[in-house]
Amino acid sequence: MPSRVCRLRGLPFSVTKEDICKFFSSYTTDDVYICRRDGRATGEAYVVFCDATQASSAKDARNKDCIGKRYIEIFEATEDDLAAVKRVLEDPLMQGFVVRLQGLGYTATVKDVVQFLEGVQLAPAADAIVLTTTADGRAAGLCYVELADAAAQSLAMSRHRELMGARYIEVLHSTREEKLQAQQAELD
Repeated sequence: MPSRVCRLRGLPFSVTKEDICKFFSSYTTDDVYICRRDGRATGEAYVVFCDATQASSAKDARNKDCIGKRYIEIFEATEDDLAAVKRVLEDPLMQGFVVRLQGLGYTATVKDVVQFLEGVQLAPAADAIVLTTTADGRAAGLCYVELADAAAQSLAMSRHRELMGARYIEVLHSTREEKLQAQQAELD
């Protein structure tokens, strides 16, 4: 059965919903969902048209046209694809207040992370900090930290490129879903 959902790939990272609606101004769109990872656009989005005919027509007519200097690939997507994206984008439980710290020394401990984030309120969970390892069990140099609220996340983000020992640490937006995936990988 034809779908009224299309997936766009190759979008400029600065694209807005308005830019995408303007791109499809000849068609009736119901909604636009810009995919994000670490708080940044991924270059993909899902567009919901008023019906499957509009979606098919838009895909055929606008595939490989440009937004800015980027040509856009358009694919048919399913309602299930859209539901998975919406779950991550709209569900505050899946978003949470999480940051990813990259560039940790391979000997970094939970205590080192707590010290680096001194003054930042962590979530009241035993697993608020998840240090990751490679497939062979060595430290991967990154961790996920779940924070108490948006203010704590903002404060943690302000530590971007500060030093932990002699290493610059990148502090990036993340989601609870990514933290849970990292925890699951540690268990596997």
